[in-house]
Amino acid sequence: MESFFKTSLVLIIIVSYFSYYFTVTESVKPSRMAMKLIHRESVARRNPNARVPVTLEEHIEHLTYTSSARFKYLLNSIGKELGSSDFQIDVHQAIQSSMFYVNFSVGQPPVPQFTIMDTGSSLLWIQCLPCKYCSSDHMIHPVFNPALSSTFAQCSCNDRFCRYAPHGSCGTSNECLYDQVYISGAGSKGVLAKEQLIFTTPNGNTVVTQPVAFGCGHENGEQLESEITGILGLGAKPTSLALQLGSKFSYCIGDLANKNYGYNQLVLGDADILGDPTPIDTDNGVYYMTLEGISVGEKQLSIEPVVFRKRGPRTGVILDSGTLYTWLADIAYRELYNEIKSILEPRLERFWFRDLVCYQGRVSEELIGFPVVTFHFAGGAELAMEAASMFYQMSESDAYHNVFCMSVRPTTEHGGEYKDFTAIGLMAQQYYNIGYDLIEKKVYLQRIDCVLLDDYSPSN
Repeated sequence: MESFFKTSLVLIIIVSYFSYYFTVTESVKPSRMAMKLIHRESVARRNPNARVPVTLEEHIEHLTYTSSARFKYLLNSIGKELGSSDFQIDVHQAIQSSMFYVNFSVGQPPVPQFTIMDTGSSLLWIQCLPCKYCSSDHMIHPVFNPALSSTFAQCSCNDRFCRYAPHGSCGTSNECLYDQVYISGAGSKGVLAKEQLIFTTPNGNTVVTQPVAFGCGHENGEQLESEITGILGLGAKPTSLALQLGSKFSYCIGDLANKNYGYNQLVLGDADILGDPTPIDTDNGVYYMTLEGISVGEKQLSIEPVVFRKRGPRTGVILDSGTLYTWLADIAYRELYNEIKSILEPRLERFWFRDLVCYQGRVSEELIGFPVVTFHFAGGAELAMEAASMFYQMSESDAYHNVFCMSVRPTTEHGGEYKDFTAIGLMAQQYYNIGYDLIEKKVYLQRIDCVLLDDYSPSN
């Protein structure tokens, strides 16, 4: 009997040992999975052709260009609802303009990935071998080779995810093919497959997901001259990781001007949803919100709610995870611009560059006591922009650190047909945790410094 208990004890120890050290190979559906977001300006550019702004005008133009590129990418991403027979996006615009990246690994053995976080699309795709066009010259990590992964599996044409694949079709071996068409250059073509993902949380833990559907791209466009390996889509379609890994997700953004702020984060799975809720419409996989008005301090601007209502193509309001600026419907922009101008121009000197609203000085000094600009949403939720969110301070360089510009631009800059469309950017979302409940179809806005989130506690 004593021998039996000794043997049992040894077996328990062995089983416990292997269970502990080989957790990484077990596919699970995590209830919560937090990961750091990587600021685009903190990434060392490996592309020798990348141009760095030098003068003040070039710096302002660079910021405006990247935000404009993102806005165009969004418009192209939702273009399918406009009746276009070809769903076109421009991945080059996405790479040039998106503000945050996500690190994770794919497969077994794990292969590191470096992707764009994007709530404006609903498919995770990465570059895969064999690869006709890959950006391997500038990539930090090797291209994923599905033939070497023990956990890789192609989706058949009968798989439920296949019906949601962009331009989905059936291959000669019953494999599900996708073809994501770009505006210029070759498209991302490949197979829809399933694979496990491995994430490292802010407190150093490793989490392995269940196998998820993703696009394994064998032809990804010559324009992918970047260290980026793909796009992590968090839209509202079934192929989105937001839905495959749970019913809730959130992201928290801190000080955008500080590229080394280390607490920006994304949470997948069943994220903690706190703050004030407002309903969302997930039409065509895009998250539309109901904006009811804008106030500057105690003054409610004279903007009818219908200006923000989704009432057809190129209308409505979305909360975007990529663009820096907020792109505001024309009538609303003119009301806000006039109010801002009436407050600042009597006492500040304008810095003239094209039609941008810029002033001489520093936000931290000139705008002490500036009234809070608040976006009011249905259900009572609010997004409050203090001076540092409403205005973007130029670089800390001695050459031009005394200029700041308004972080809100008119959508009519891209054409009169977009005069009734609004995209709320990341400047407006600073120091907010944005939580999405995809079952209840609500977004929660929680005012918080991301460093206070539980995921940064070593004990969790």
